[in-house]
Amino acid sequence: MYAAIVVNWNGCAYLPRCLDNLLAQVPAPAEVVVVDNHSTDGSRELVQSRYPQVRVVDTGDNRGPCHARNVGAAAVTHERLLFVDNDVVLHPGAVAALLARMDQDPRAAMVQARSLCGDDENVVHYDGGDLHFLGTLVLRNWYRPRQEADDPDGPIGAAIALCFLTKRSVYQEVSGFDENLFILYEDNEFSYKLRMRGHTVWLCPEALCTHLAGTAGLSVRGEGRYPGRRTFLHSRNRWYVLITCMRWRTFWLTVPAQLLYGIVYAAFGVRRGHLGDWLRGKWELLCLLPKAVRARKAAQRGRTVPDRDLLIAAPVTLNPGLAEKGFAAALRRSLDRFFCGYWRIVRRLCG
Repeated sequence: MYAAIVVNWNGCAYLPRCLDNLLAQVPAPAEVVVVDNHSTDGSRELVQSRYPQVRVVDTGDNRGPCHARNVGAAAVTHERLLFVDNDVVLHPGAVAALLARMDQDPRAAMVQARSLCGDDENVVHYDGGDLHFLGTLVLRNWYRPRQEADDPDGPIGAAIALCFLTKRSVYQEVSGFDENLFILYEDNEFSYKLRMRGHTVWLCPEALCTHLAGTAGLSVRGEGRYPGRRTFLHSRNRWYVLITCMRWRTFWLTVPAQLLYGIVYAAFGVRRGHLGDWLRGKWELLCLLPKAVRARKAAQRGRTVPDRDLLIAAPVTLNPGLAEKGFAAALRRSLDRFFCGYWRIVRRLCG
């Protein structure tokens, strides 16, 4: 038995495929809730007219997917929770595979489905990843042909939150998703909180889903234009996650590398005309610091695993077409080598 929570904002065009495939799963969800971030495109009316068995919860405002997931978790009663974004289409057998994978490991707290690209289902979009000590995610099989994708032989470092199964008790234990993030980096923060308490995160390659359009004005597909809003959120949220989730010793030991990465990312933003977005992100980060300190106390409560056993250093994941040629590619390789060497030096000292 499980409850399904669909997160929606102005997804009227996607909801029928999402809900039809969700309701056709075997086993079917015992309850389905669409948490709507006060859409203006008729989403709520569509669900109420076509899917009377589905409950709609209107949040009253668009406070992002983090808030919507927390509202959804509080609105259902079952222990196992399936979270699905509105632009995700589950393949037959996906939920059964997720449930089976969770049953294999008593410590499993989050199991992600393998996400395929909406414009080409032969290409992997999201396959989870690992927590880089810089606060970013090192993504697995990123835009890799599906037939070439490697399957993990154990837990992974972090999951992407577009389609995943979790346990209500564990979700409550880590206080759900941090709503101060709104969107972007919430996957890092949630996975980090789970793993620092000794829970495991899994990818289930047998559970397939197709990820359609992504979030308007934020998602980057293939070599598409990098939006300024993403620069703003990256500028703000990466440091927020570092402050809330890292042990202070780890934080201060890695500050030189964090600052270097931040400078490079700022230059990247300037090059694309996003200086204002980058600066606004830093200003909002300063405004969020009191909330980050309070969130840190809750995040660190119950921690049993040190950062040196959670974080890695590996080539940073970039979107296709970014820093693949010329000086940019050479700089990227040099920075990756520097960060990997830096982590080797400080890792054993980290808390």
